[in-house]
Amino acid sequence: MAEEIIGDVTRWDISAADLPERVVTAPSGGRVFLLPDSRVDGVAVYRDDVAGLVKTLRHRGVDIDFACGREDRRYLSEYGATAVVATIGIAVATTLTTDLVKSIVLAAWQRARSSLGPGCPAEEVEEARVTVKIAEIVRTENETVVRGFEITGRLADIDNLVQFAVSDSTLAELPSAGRDDAAPENNTG
Repeated sequence: MAEEIIGDVTRWDISAADLPERVVTAPSGGRVFLLPDSRVDGVAVYRDDVAGLVKTLRHRGVDIDFACGREDRRYLSEYGATAVVATIGIAVATTLTTDLVKSIVLAAWQRARSSLGPGCPAEEVEEARVTVKIAEIVRTENETVVRGFEITGRLADIDNLVQFAVSDSTLAELPSAGRDDAAPENNTG
């Protein structure tokens, strides 16, 4: 019997104006950008362990970079493990491909592994409940639009939940650059 996938997939209300210019103007391709956890007085704030996360992901073959330049980011260590596992924000300057989805899932897995500690069994990492926010930047001839997904579930289910988000017609529809209405929530289980 197949294991049931339980999680939530909703549209994330984000626009090009919400993203660092470096991300919005990046050449289309397979690069993944790690979004800041927050902003304070216009400065991007990342958790203090993300430098190691980015290095580990690069070593594992993921084309990843910070969404904000070194001079525009600060690091904060006042997060507990639960908050660290909870959310990871990613942006891509192209349509989501299978390889990009794999990179996003690996980034979420590494985030959970680093925050839960190296002694945490892989089974516990897979059971961690995470939220992955994905900003997909799509450029047309006349405009740049951002399609945002917020996916919450067990880490073991994130790959299938991302695939669901990409294939669901109500979520996959590109928003108009000037549209203000929110898409209806969509739950998978």
